[in-house]
Amino acid sequence: MGVSYDGRMSEPMDAQTFERAALEAVSEAAPSTDLDALRASFDLIRASTLLVQRLEAEVHHPAGWSMAGFRVMFCVWVADGLEPRDIARLSGLSRAAVSSVLNTLERDGLVERSRESADRRLVTVRLTADGERRLVAAYERQNVVERDFFAGLDRERVEEIAGDLARLLERRSDATPSST
Repeated sequence: MGVSYDGRMSEPMDAQTFERAALEAVSEAAPSTDLDALRASFDLIRASTLLVQRLEAEVHHPAGWSMAGFRVMFCVWVADGLEPRDIARLSGLSRAAVSSVLNTLERDGLVERSRESADRRLVTVRLTADGERRLVAAYERQNVVERDFFAGLDRERVEEIAGDLARLLERRSDATPSST
């Protein structure tokens, strides 16, 4: 039970009712608001949060790492080795977060760091054999969750959504997170 604005007990709002109420409240308080952009942002954030929560609960925490750990390992795996600054840029994590995640992953024997260039300050990160084996197994489980998440949509619609999101990210100057 929730409490309404007039202090009476009310039933909790479901997400759709909340979204309608939010659109109404915003349109009254700020009439020039682009309600389509608000709705798209609201739903994109909600969908992303739901997917990440499922992936963490069903795949990554049982595998022994965080979603950030998976993102770092996935970037390193795809590129077959990266410097931490590139991991940060590609994963959307800060350099400090990457450093912390790498410490944990290295401690757990999933990644290794080496100095391979003439500049001995630069470190390259690679997955260990165990890290690669566990990452691939986790990704297979992740893809089951991904397929289930989009199961209500036909393949063409999923391709359209992926294309729309790629176009949105391509045109955003801030789509590539800073590595600071």
